[in-house]
Amino acid sequence: MRDSLFKDEKGIAMVVVLGVMLILTTLAFAAVAISENELVSSSHDRDSTEALHIAEAGVQKALWQLEQFGNSMNPKTFTITVNGGTAEVNAVQDMGQNWYWTVESTGTYGNAHRKIKVTVFNFSMWNMNIATGSNKSLASGGNGILGTASVDGPFYVRGNVELSGNSAITGGPLFIKTGSLVLLNNSATLGLPGSPISAYIEPSGNNGDIVDKDGLRILDNPNQSQVFLSQLSNQCPDIEVPPMDSMESYRNIAKSESSVPPLPSTYYRDTYVSVDPNISGGYKVLDDDGSVAMGDVDLRHTYHLDSSVSNFGSSTCGIGWDTSGGSKKLHVMGTVYVDGNLVIGDSKNDTVVYDGRGTLIVNGNITIRGKLIPASAGVMDSAHVLGLVTNEEITADVQHCGGTGRDNPDIAGALFAAKKVSLVQNNTTFVGSMIAGTLNFAYGTNNCHLYTDDSLPSFLPPSLPGSTKFMAMTASWREAK
Repeated sequence: MRDSLFKDEKGIAMVVVLGVMLILTTLAFAAVAISENELVSSSHDRDSTEALHIAEAGVQKALWQLEQFGNSMNPKTFTITVNGGTAEVNAVQDMGQNWYWTVESTGTYGNAHRKIKVTVFNFSMWNMNIATGSNKSLASGGNGILGTASVDGPFYVRGNVELSGNSAITGGPLFIKTGSLVLLNNSATLGLPGSPISAYIEPSGNNGDIVDKDGLRILDNPNQSQVFLSQLSNQCPDIEVPPMDSMESYRNIAKSESSVPPLPSTYYRDTYVSVDPNISGGYKVLDDDGSVAMGDVDLRHTYHLDSSVSNFGSSTCGIGWDTSGGSKKLHVMGTVYVDGNLVIGDSKNDTVVYDGRGTLIVNGNITIRGKLIPASAGVMDSAHVLGLVTNEEITADVQHCGGTGRDNPDIAGALFAAKKVSLVQNNTTFVGSMIAGTLNFAYGTNNCHLYTDDSLPSFLPPSLPGSTKFMAMTASWREAK
């Protein structure tokens, strides 16, 4: 009996041992399988992450090309290799709104694929009117626009924009960063019935995007009849305006283009240097003391281009002034540096006609008295376009005496003022681009009129900040299927 029981116990023990071994073997295989799955999953996650980074690199490449070449970007479809993977990129321009692009980038790494879709605003800075604050642009603090004006064409403002009277914003697109569009009466409009506008308005706090004088959102009123939109977004890109170079660098550019001029040395003095034979010569540095330092604005010499100044220079010089025959003609070619304040014209009823393709870099304030228009029938082109650049303020005092259309401007050109551009008379009509910390139209009771010129970026004069690149501002960035 004992032997039988012993044999039974040995048999049971064997079964138990075999069962335990089977369980351990199963667990081992399971552990190996889990480990392999984790390795595969980890490898896939790594590949997926790499594919996303590669897709992002493709987007960045497309944005760089848009900043360099704008609408002439070519090719629009391309492939790049990054860290052992590839990104296939396709940039598509909206035919209805040629400043609006969609960029798709598919990153591939191993067996993983990730796609990113980005919408982009692409402009030359000089195809817009811009008024904005903070360190990312020009001035510091405050709203970008004071008073009211009618604007036709791309317009970017940091802060509130108020429209009253018959003011209108047309053409577009309109960009408002951290502010609202305030329509103060029923006559002020955004867009036109047959030409709706794209608006990108990012209000501050809990404020509405398009509101009436009481702060009530106009689009919530079913009876509203003054807003005509093709698109409204509450996301507005954060524009970065390039700063001016140092005054010394502008001065050196002007000196490098200068030659001995027929100018009165008692009025304009500086060192004469040789001129590149490929550049129209002339005297291009106006300086009474040879100093490069900015100094106090109130102590700067003020240069006048008006009837009190004798004729000098010619159409072959860097800068020329001609008052013969009772008219006032200004010639500017290339880069001209003015160390001090500059006054152009005698009075608000005056007219100064300019020719040449040049830029006045002014180390002080600029005052425009009267009309300032190109010689080519008031229309800017590659032979007649003027840039005015200052790290201070530009003030225009002109008596408007014509229609308000873009074909009859009071002032035409490319204006850059680090602090402020002010139009001090009613109904002043401007064609071109103004870029400033603040656009001030608060003096008059009637509106000023700003018109951008779509062709201006194709014939900009030299030395304008940001003139050699385009802005690529992302509107949305998301992963696509």
